[in-house]
Amino acid sequence: MPFMLLFVAGIIDAIGFIHLKNGLFVSFMSGNTTHVAMLLSSHQYSQSISYIGVILLFVSGITVGEMIAVLQKKNYRWLVMSAVSILLCSAVFIEQITIPMATNFVLAFAMGLQNIALRITISKAMPLTFATAFLANTGRELAMLLLGQGDKNVLIKQFCLWLSIFIGAIVGSQLMVLSISYALIIPILLSWCIAGLLYWLRVFTTND
Repeated sequence: MPFMLLFVAGIIDAIGFIHLKNGLFVSFMSGNTTHVAMLLSSHQYSQSISYIGVILLFVSGITVGEMIAVLQKKNYRWLVMSAVSILLCSAVFIEQITIPMATNFVLAFAMGLQNIALRITISKAMPLTFATAFLANTGRELAMLLLGQGDKNVLIKQFCLWLSIFIGAIVGSQLMVLSISYALIIPILLSWCIAGLLYWLRVFTTND
């Protein structure tokens, strides 16, 4: 499941980035934070508004997802992914009637929400758009393995989590050869499939 969700996140991030062609990500907040800092330091306040808006909406998505997770402990996974799917569907229509930035705002909120879709427990989340963390964990596990204290399976898992985002971004880039409306079809279908699978698996979800 985490590999599937990271794959979707990679697709959406590439779609959002290419859609605006200005280096604005919809799930990679480290990059957006750096851009905001550079723009503010050079007094480009109007240009920084878009980046600040995306960051705030991403955090808002996480906030809403967190509330759903706390209030619906047994059902939050499929509820969150259903909401993500609906948001992605709405982005297709929003793109037709308003400015491109509005679409990216919706995508950023959806990606923030998706970060809550998979948790180890209610109190311990697994961020699903944090590629840097997976690379850091890969490096750590590689060091432990070289010292004879690591686990090869853990190393492979961490690397594959990063690889899921990477491959998703490749797919998203290829999809953007078409219009964004067509490009979003694949992640929309995948999100609905994930939501359905999580609904089916809800009987195995504990209330932790």
